[in-house]
Amino acid sequence: MKNHPLFPLKLFLLPGEFTQLYIFEERYKQLVHECFTKSKTFGIAYSGKLNLKNLGSLVKIVEITKEHSNGELDIVVQSVGVFVLERFYFKAPEKLYPAGDISLIDTPFSEDLVSPELLKLYRDYFAEKDHPDPELLWQPTLQLVDLLKGLFLSDFEKMDLVQLEDKASLEGYLKNYIRYLQLLEDQEKNVYQNIYLN
Repeated sequence: MKNHPLFPLKLFLLPGEFTQLYIFEERYKQLVHECFTKSKTFGIAYSGKLNLKNLGSLVKIVEITKEHSNGELDIVVQSVGVFVLERFYFKAPEKLYPAGDISLIDTPFSEDLVSPELLKLYRDYFAEKDHPDPELLWQPTLQLVDLLKGLFLSDFEKMDLVQLEDKASLEGYLKNYIRYLQLLEDQEKNVYQNIYLN
């Protein structure tokens, strides 16, 4: 895609994820109004220095939840894909906002349900701790994007996920990640108990 609207942010969204954005700069107000009225996507180009592969999230505007008296906006966006930024332009032709040449990449994400093994490991991990959506946790099946809600992956962990080759690799990554979290918690408990006993 050539000259696709871009919003550089230190934020990376996995396909299916939602987030809220507060829009106050004139150039991004223009971007939001144009993309919303034309049902057009824009790219969130991850602006961190460690984004060596120039990955970004392609998003659609789900809703403008509030338009303030000064023209600033509260919006909700959903990620619909992942891209590689090939070239960045500080301004799109005859626009205020930036743009870029982007290439969409295939990811192992889909609307398929997670495996029973991953779901059991996830539930066991949250059995004695809070989950951001407890009702969701005990649904008979889960899609991947819903399962990820409780894990609070960093932007760079998310970038690792989208570069995996297939669903099996992705599930293997998440199983190891949950086991790693459990191991860290077990070690913390042991340290605390040793301090208490001494």
